[in-house]
Amino acid sequence: MNTTVNLAKTLIPLSKDPKDNWTIEDSFKGCGIMGSTGSGKTTASGKRIALTFLKEGWGGLVLCAKNDEAQLWQEYCNRPDVNRGDDLIIFGKGSIHESGKLKGEKMVFNPIDYEMQRVGAGARETQNITNIFMNVYRMGNRIASEGDTKEERYWDTALKRCLNRVIELIKLAEIDLTYKNMVKILSTSNSVTDITFTDMINCLDPTEPDDPRDKITKEEQTALSQKAEKTLNLPSNFCLKCLVNAYFLTSVKKGDSNVMDKDEEDNERTESYYLVRDYFVHDMPAMGSKTKSVVTESFMGLAEPFLSGLLSKHFAGKTNLFPEETYLNKKIIVLNFPIKEFLDAGIIAQSIFKLLFQQAIERRNSKIDPNPVFLWCDEAQYFVNSYDQIFLTTARSSRTATVFLSQNISNYYAVMGSGSDAKARVDSLMGNLCTKIFHANSDAETNEYASRLIGSAPTPLTNVGTSHSTFGLQDTDSQGLSMQYLPQIQPREFTTLKTGGEFNDYQVEAILTVNGRKWADKNNYIPFSIEQDFPDKKPYNG
Repeated sequence: MNTTVNLAKTLIPLSKDPKDNWTIEDSFKGCGIMGSTGSGKTTASGKRIALTFLKEGWGGLVLCAKNDEAQLWQEYCNRPDVNRGDDLIIFGKGSIHESGKLKGEKMVFNPIDYEMQRVGAGARETQNITNIFMNVYRMGNRIASEGDTKEERYWDTALKRCLNRVIELIKLAEIDLTYKNMVKILSTSNSVTDITFTDMINCLDPTEPDDPRDKITKEEQTALSQKAEKTLNLPSNFCLKCLVNAYFLTSVKKGDSNVMDKDEEDNERTESYYLVRDYFVHDMPAMGSKTKSVVTESFMGLAEPFLSGLLSKHFAGKTNLFPEETYLNKKIIVLNFPIKEFLDAGIIAQSIFKLLFQQAIERRNSKIDPNPVFLWCDEAQYFVNSYDQIFLTTARSSRTATVFLSQNISNYYAVMGSGSDAKARVDSLMGNLCTKIFHANSDAETNEYASRLIGSAPTPLTNVGTSHSTFGLQDTDSQGLSMQYLPQIQPREFTTLKTGGEFNDYQVEAILTVNGRKWADKNNYIPFSIEQDFPDKKPYNG
């Protein structure tokens, strides 16, 4: 198997000079495309890049903001010069598998089930599962435009601790890790105290062991667990039931604070048990009413979307659609949950899949699975998160081409909230998108940004003057030449780039810059033009 990728291979020629080529290496360093509505960013540079990736045979993930995005990619894949229709997977409302052993089954991607069944060193780790929920929580706060204050960070920490303990309790009690079970544990936790827990343990296991370090056999564990299952027929006290099951399944005897099995895995399980027990038996009952209610309601708000509606149908249950399909089988997965139709649920659903796609790509061994992939986000401001900066720094080694399209940089500033570091986060994101393509734009902030990014250069300025004598008998003309640093491209020039369509003879103009690249004319930017290939083009008769 050929595991090498020719990073110098040309993807898109930008002029007739062979030095002016956009390469595979450039694509792996991230690309940001900006232009006002109607500027041609989607129908010109975006379309050209997308078709190039498809013709190269790359798999990828496409996020949808607009209702027609999935149809657009279907048209791309079915073009005769592309012929990738069989590789296209459209994952949307009501989607089913159309071939293979899963034919006819509803497509499901359950993030917590995926984490539990995937392979790898970090699989099934409580912290990783908690981070999925925390990303959903932060996404919800961002949608609601809530700032990142010191108080918000306190509640973040409290919620994260609660999630950790709930997930760990489910694993210790050896019940299914589902959204419903998580909700049941927290909703019944108020009735759990040290007294109720101790009384239940004494009721089920009244005998003291001769030696507190004595182990009990697996058969004894199972028998006691079954007894607990039978005795604790209390649907209103699900949390207590799980705690008791966790007690017996972890081989913990009453009053014993010693580790009874020196095997590392058992030691970790026992330590986890004590953390979980102390949280529900001591810490939660001691919480103030405000703290407890805020944490509980935040938790319920996280789980609610997965209990009904869109997310419960396709993002709960048994996972049968995996992000790894993009590099293992070169599939193009289109997340057809457009924001215009599904609103917040569409953002959450796609952002979760995007995050776990990024993590799956970073985990893969590119020597064994070398196929390049792409991540495509039109209206990217809806889908960005803090993990993107981390992902983009390693995208070159993970062989991933990331393309973010948006109207302007102000969109990114707006969605990052009102926190003091919002601008820094946007600047970091933009800095990690090494290719910038600027189309016609009416946003002054974006045009100023593009002008500053391209930078200034020494520019000759001619000075012309005329002086008059005291009595007007003699005039003197003077000329001079001086050098000044001026912007190579003035911000106003971005407002006059051609936007395609009939009026512009379907020509779209843009200015491209790539970090670390000089072009044939020795400049750090290159203007280029792309002709829109609409099938129904008409000549301009104006």
